[in-house]
Amino acid sequence: MKFLILAISFISFICSSNLSFEDIPIQEEGRIKPLDTFAKNQLLRISGKRTLSDSDLSSTDWLFGVLASDPKVLSIPVFYIVNPEVVYALGLEMKDGRRYTFKEISNSIDLELDMLEKINRKEEEDRDLVEQQLLQIYFNAIQFKILQSEFSCLTPTIPINNDVIADRIGVNAGEKVSYYKFARNLENMTDLIANVDPPTQTNMSSWSSADSAFYENAQLLQTINESSFGSNTLKIIPSASSHHGDEWMSPWEIVNFGKLKTNSYSNLLISLEDYIESRYNNNQIDMDKSIKDYQTILYEMTSNIPSESMLKRETWYNQANLFTYSIIFYIISFILISFSLLFWPNILRKVSLVSILIGLIFHLYGIILRMVIMGRPPVSTIYESIIFVGFVSVLFAFIIEYFRKDGLGILAASVAGAAFHYISFGYASDGDTLGVLVAVLNSNFWLATHVTTITIGYGTSIIAGIMGHIYLFYSILFPKNKQKLRSIYNNAFGVTILALFFTLFGTILGGIWADQSWGRFWGWDPKENGALLICMWQIFMIHLRLTGIVKGLGFAAGMVINNIIVVMAWFGVNLLSIGLHSYGFVSGIAINLIIFSSIELLISIGGYCIGKVRQSR
Repeated sequence: MKFLILAISFISFICSSNLSFEDIPIQEEGRIKPLDTFAKNQLLRISGKRTLSDSDLSSTDWLFGVLASDPKVLSIPVFYIVNPEVVYALGLEMKDGRRYTFKEISNSIDLELDMLEKINRKEEEDRDLVEQQLLQIYFNAIQFKILQSEFSCLTPTIPINNDVIADRIGVNAGEKVSYYKFARNLENMTDLIANVDPPTQTNMSSWSSADSAFYENAQLLQTINESSFGSNTLKIIPSASSHHGDEWMSPWEIVNFGKLKTNSYSNLLISLEDYIESRYNNNQIDMDKSIKDYQTILYEMTSNIPSESMLKRETWYNQANLFTYSIIFYIISFILISFSLLFWPNILRKVSLVSILIGLIFHLYGIILRMVIMGRPPVSTIYESIIFVGFVSVLFAFIIEYFRKDGLGILAASVAGAAFHYISFGYASDGDTLGVLVAVLNSNFWLATHVTTITIGYGTSIIAGIMGHIYLFYSILFPKNKQKLRSIYNNAFGVTILALFFTLFGTILGGIWADQSWGRFWGWDPKENGALLICMWQIFMIHLRLTGIVKGLGFAAGMVINNIIVVMAWFGVNLLSIGLHSYGFVSGIAINLIIFSSIELLISIGGYCIGKVRQSR
C-alpha cells in the first residue's frame, strides 16, 4: 500500500508541468539541481540531518525562513554539536539534544573569536579533533549568516511612510517594500536625491518631510547593502548566454553588478519578489502565479536547464526516502526468516520472501531514479557503489532462493541488503550524493562496463562470503545435517565462480580503460592491486576446493576471509592516499576497517575450529 501511494504521488508529481518553490533550479558545486536538494544539503551541513525531525517544516520551508529572516525559523535550534568539549570551548550550556540556535552560536563565536582565528591560522595537520570541530561550527555559522542575507534585497523590509515616496514607488503609505523595489524606482526620485546629497547642516534644515523620509530610507538601503557582503551562495539566476557550464548568479549579484535594467534579469527578480511578498501575506494564488512567471522567464532565457519534470523528479526522490523503506523491509525479512527456524517455517519463509521482494523493488526504483536524474550508471561514487553492490547482492541471493526455496537465499539477501544500506547512510551524511563526476570518471561507456562489472563482482563476492558465514554457523548449530551443509557448500562454490568471472572481467576492462586514459594497461596502482587480490584469492579457494585440499569448513572459512579482501580492495586502498584512483579517497574509515577485519578473522578462525570440534563429536 505504501509503495502504491508513493507511485501515485510520483506520477501526479511529474505530470504537473508547473514548478513549485522547492523545484526552482539552483547551481551548486557545478550542477543544476532543485532548491529542495540545495536546502537539504545546507541543513545537513549545519544540523547533520536533511530534515527537521522536531518540526513540521520541510527543508525548503526552513531555507525560505532563513533567507527571509523569519524569527520563528531562526529560533529553531539546528546547530548540532556532538562533542561536549566543543560545547564547553564555546561557553555554551550542555543541552540534552546538543542543538543550538544561530543566535546562541553567534554570541558564543563573538566571545571566542580570537581563539577561533588562532585555530584557523594553524596548519590543518596541526589541529586536534576539538579544534577541527570548532572551526566547522565557525564556518557553518558564517554560511548561515550569508544565507540569511541572500534574499534581503527582495524581502519587504523598508517602511514607506511618506505619501510622496509611496506615490513615486507605486505603493500605499504604510507599506513595506524591498531593497530591489526601492532601487529600481530611484529614477522617479531624482529630485529627492539631489536635495539630500550631500547632507549638510545647512540643507538639512530646509528639507521637506519627503526629503527627510527619503534620507532615512537611503540610510536603511545602505545598511542592507553592506550586510549583503558575500551573498553569492543562492545561484538561482542563470547566465543569459547559451554556453553550458556558465556560472549562475545570486539575486544580490544581479543587483550589485548593474544588471537592473536588463529585462530578463529584472523580470526574474520581480517574480521572486512577488513570491516572497505573497508568501508573507499567505496568498497561495499569487504565490503560484509568481513561480509560474519565474518558470516562464527562466526557460525563455536559456535552454541549459534540466526540464521541469526532471527537477520535480529529483525533488520527489529527495522526499520519498526509497532506501529507508527498502532497509525496513530487509530487516523485517531477516526477523521473519529467523523466526521461521523456530515455528511456522513455510508461512514465515513465504512472507519473508515477499518482504525481500518489496525491499528489492524500492531499492531498484531508487537506483533507476538516480540513473535518470544524473544520466549515468549508478556506480560513480563510493555511496552509489555501496547502494549498487547492495542491490546486486540481494538480487543474486533472491535468485538463489528462487531455485532453492529453503530460506538460505532469503537469509543472505536480508543480511546483505540491511548491512549495505546501513553503511550507505553513513556516506549519505557526507553531503550531496548526486554530485558531479571528476573528469577521469566522466565516461558513461566505461562506467557502464568496467565499473558496473567490477561492482557486480564485489556484490557476488560478498554473497559468497555471507554463504561462508551461514555454513560456519550452521555447522556449529546443526553439525549432523550433512545434506543441508553440502547444499550450502555447493551454493557458496557456485557463487564464488560467478564472482570470479565478474571480478576478473571487470579488472580486464579496467585495464583497457586505463590504457585509454593514462596510456598504460597496468601500473600496480593500489586499486588495481586490490582487484587482482580478489581474483587471486578466489582462484586460490576454487583450486583448493577442486583438488580436495579443503572441505566445506575450510572453504567457508576462506570465503569469510574473502570479505576482508573485497572490503580492503574497495575501501582500504583509499587510505594509502596514493595512485591514480585518488578520486575515490575517503577518510575516517581506518578504525571501522580494523574492527570489521578483526571480527571476520575471528568468525573465520573461530568458526572453523569450533565447527571441526562439533563435527568430530
